[in-house]
Amino acid sequence: MKRKQMIFVAALAAVVVACCPCRKGASTGNKPLTETTWSVVEWGGEPFDAKGNYTLVLFDEGDRFGGRGDCNSIMGTYKLSGKNKLELSAVASTRAFCPNQNQEDQYIQELGKVDAYRIKGDRLSLMSDGKTIMVLQAQASSDAQ
Repeated sequence: MKRKQMIFVAALAAVVVACCPCRKGASTGNKPLTETTWSVVEWGGEPFDAKGNYTLVLFDEGDRFGGRGDCNSIMGTYKLSGKNKLELSAVASTRAFCPNQNQEDQYIQELGKVDAYRIKGDRLSLMSDGKTIMVLQAQASSDAQ
């Protein structure tokens, strides 16, 4: 009887360890806001195919951000304040002419309107006046630019 109990306890311990979210490679919840490459997957309430572009990365050092529009690099500064308050400012880009320049210009303008964010898992919602402007998804580390 004692042997069966020991086997049961060992099996139970193995199941608990296997299900533990702290094991390597397991999801531990939300992706971090900074040092994650985010790619636009929804814009204006509609699905959006970024085609490897339209990315955003908030860097830990210097309160700076970078990323990509349609064909230009974007950059600027950001400020975090209060609960989920985010302000992107001094939004600028390199100025190569893009095939879809109007869309890239709109992306840059929209980023300048952001005043809050929400992260749920690997999704980042950027908001203005309580409304979601766009949703971005964390890129796998091998996809990060």
